[in-house]
Amino acid sequence: MRRLPLAILAIALLVAGCDDAGASPAAQGSTAPAASAGGACQLLDFGMVNAKLGLDLSVAAGASLDNTFTCVLQAKGVSYPDLVLAVSSTTIDADVFGDMIQPKNATAVQGLGVAGYQMPTPAAGKAGPGVEVGWLAGNKRIIELSLRFAPGTPDQRAADAVPKVVELAKLIDLSSL
Repeated sequence: MRRLPLAILAIALLVAGCDDAGASPAAQGSTAPAASAGGACQLLDFGMVNAKLGLDLSVAAGASLDNTFTCVLQAKGVSYPDLVLAVSSTTIDADVFGDMIQPKNATAVQGLGVAGYQMPTPAAGKAGPGVEVGWLAGNKRIIELSLRFAPGTPDQRAADAVPKVVELAKLIDLSSL
């Protein structure tokens, strides 16, 4: 997979350090945004995310490094499922995005930013299967949204989550204008 190394580094650092320590919990069923966690969490709202994905995420951790902002949402007390959002400023166009950023095995998503893709992600390491959606927003930002399930989760659950994550991505894209 071809990626933006900075975005991957920021996501890896954020996910590796995400637990209840230092995270900003929200009340269960809260409709308040996760924005108080900083980073890309300013684009997420627990109520919206949970309604779209059918999850109960309530802990947020945000970070920023250079021009990349990240956010991880998790359920209290567990590592998975988790939702990771990364946003990086860019000067590239849709052609460069398709050639250099979008993974070769991804499927294009119509109606998401200037160019968008979706793909299932296999279980790896301590994480179960998941979904990745990425796009080049109209405001010159590369945005990646990924959902990972717990180890042992059937691949079909991740496959069933693809359209839900795409719909969430479309809502995030509208809020990032």
